[in-house]
Amino acid sequence: MKYSSLCLVLLLVGCKSGPPSQSGFLKDYSMLEQVGKRPHAWVWEKPGVDMRIYDRLMFDPVEVELLEGSQAGELGKETLGKVADAFRRIMTETIDPYYSVVNKRGPYVLRVRLAVTDVAPAQEAGKGGPNVRMGQATMEGEFLDAVSGEQLAAFTEKISGSAAGKGKAPPEWRHVEGAFQEWANALLDYMDRKHAGVE
Repeated sequence: MKYSSLCLVLLLVGCKSGPPSQSGFLKDYSMLEQVGKRPHAWVWEKPGVDMRIYDRLMFDPVEVELLEGSQAGELGKETLGKVADAFRRIMTETIDPYYSVVNKRGPYVLRVRLAVTDVAPAQEAGKGGPNVRMGQATMEGEFLDAVSGEQLAAFTEKISGSAAGKGKAPPEWRHVEGAFQEWANALLDYMDRKHAGVE
């Protein structure tokens, strides 16, 4: 199956400086490498890790860890909680038809931790005016071995002006859900590539 590749087609090299915006969700940003074709994507994968052994995924509840200076806090905890829940729902609904999604840790389970670190719904100018913002979302995440807790990969990316999602979200949130869908598709593509032995 073919899906658009995003930041989760990970590189096996690290670097000495992490992404410019860091929420603190990840313990270490210094090993993240910028992806050339996606200027707002930074990724890392543990060298030599065999991701083919992981045939089940466990998604932690998505956290909200806002970047310093983010105005998303003005949206309120209830709204941000719904945004986080939508992110997890889209992830699980996209992955579950192809890989088992489980709720318990165990051997060969890939634990996925994600955080929404910034989000902004779409806004329009006055009546008849052009869109001034199509919505954006920023996330951080990591893959862990569900038994040992060892970090296997880490990533962060900001997506602005994504294609609108196809869910039932209010219009101003459809571009945000579109970003979530891009990340879900990227995770599915990543798993498919790893199981096919394609780097």
